[in-house]
Amino acid sequence: MIEESALNNAESLIQSGTKKLSSISNVPRLEAEVLLSYLLDITPIKFHTDNICINQKVMDKFKSMIDSRSEGIPMAYLIGKKEFWSMDFIINESVLVPRPETELLIENAIEIFKNFESPKILELGTGSGIISIVLQKELSNPRITAVDISKEALRIAKMNAQKHKISEIQFISSDWFSEIMHEEFDLIISNPPYVDRSKLSKEELISIVMEPDIALYSENDGTSDLEFIIKKSPQYLKNGGWLILEHGYDQSSYCISEMKKAGYSKINNSKDIQNITRTIFGMFAYE
Repeated sequence: MIEESALNNAESLIQSGTKKLSSISNVPRLEAEVLLSYLLDITPIKFHTDNICINQKVMDKFKSMIDSRSEGIPMAYLIGKKEFWSMDFIINESVLVPRPETELLIENAIEIFKNFESPKILELGTGSGIISIVLQKELSNPRITAVDISKEALRIAKMNAQKHKISEIQFISSDWFSEIMHEEFDLIISNPPYVDRSKLSKEELISIVMEPDIALYSENDGTSDLEFIIKKSPQYLKNGGWLILEHGYDQSSYCISEMKKAGYSKINNSKDIQNITRTIFGMFAYE
């Protein structure tokens, strides 16, 4: 627990929280400020400009949140939201915490479809809905269907769409393509499960233990879902349609090989900020 002797002002609480979070976070001071600012409903900058006194109720809640964070619960789950593409999204334990590298998927889609009017898009495994919601805002009148096997994830996705005043996206409960009948799309996009649990270190496991297994882990070295989507997607693409996938740090060569076997051309990839190949995309054209 944070020392009971901590004074009842923001700076003392933040210092105590920072000390406790230093073993789990690369930015412990920032996380402590974010948690306290969330409880006080102020911006963190206030801690650097004002002398803020804290009542006992807030102190107790802050200590509890610091304890939870130190046990590995993600910040997004503690405060119920996460920023992505400069937008705030509702997040809870039923969906993955959005990662910055997933923005690459959106960048790839925007580059390919920036001059395309009303592209028909299928997102597989929408989770919190971030990809479809951003694409709805960034592309020209897209017609988006977003599916997920998790009804709770779909509930969060719909809440996020409502939060961002988007009503055009069709959210469907579906196990990948299972409920998609006789439709063809200009784009199929997905951030599927691709983690091989057996390859994770103890520290890596702890960092994601609170997130839903169904959205993280895949069989066969993490490639089962990637393989299924790559093989199945040509049946649901228009002539000249595109597939864009996020994948693991060591799965680029595998995805390229599988996409070539499935008949894709113009295959390319993108690297994340750590210079790791993180997305792959290609076009399917009928012979």
